[in-house]
Amino acid sequence: MKKLFCCLTLMCTLGMAKAQKLEVKILQEGKVVLPKGDQYVLSPNTFSFEFKSAGVEGFLVGVTTDEYIYKSALGEADLEVMWFEETGMAESFFNADKEVFVNDEAPSYWYFTSTKDHRFDVGAKGNEKLWQATRTVNSFYFMDTEETVSVGSMKKPVYLFFYTPTYDESYNLLDKTCVFKAQLLWR
Repeated sequence: MKKLFCCLTLMCTLGMAKAQKLEVKILQEGKVVLPKGDQYVLSPNTFSFEFKSAGVEGFLVGVTTDEYIYKSALGEADLEVMWFEETGMAESFFNADKEVFVNDEAPSYWYFTSTKDHRFDVGAKGNEKLWQATRTVNSFYFMDTEETVSVGSMKKPVYLFFYTPTYDESYNLLDKTCVFKAQLLWR
């Protein structure tokens, strides 16, 4: 049973009859962190996301320390979620800074198109249709204050909402599908 891991898997059928599947695990100190619901309790040390994807080239990543923005993204509260109004920001290629952007107004865009073009750690494998990657997190970069905070210094919970958007021909958001959600709590 210890080898069990929790992942949120998105399976859907697209107009082209392609199945999409994204598995996300959070690892720390070489072990999978098992959640209670969507809450992951982490020690104040580096951790990583491990991804396995079939048919999901990329997704938008909303990250906040505001619980109400997160609950609104889930449909459990009624604040305006700016992530859904904006397109994604680009973080560094190959996760060079080992950080995650925290921004209440715009999401990041994490994608994998080839081993030479992605937003995950060096060593990611596959192609745009089928890939595996890791994204290590040493720190969080707060866009509003332009401050970098190490994982070891985090006190507030961090809320993550990964989603795939559906746009119309004018690039207006029509719908979104949550592919992973998490509340990161610190011991």
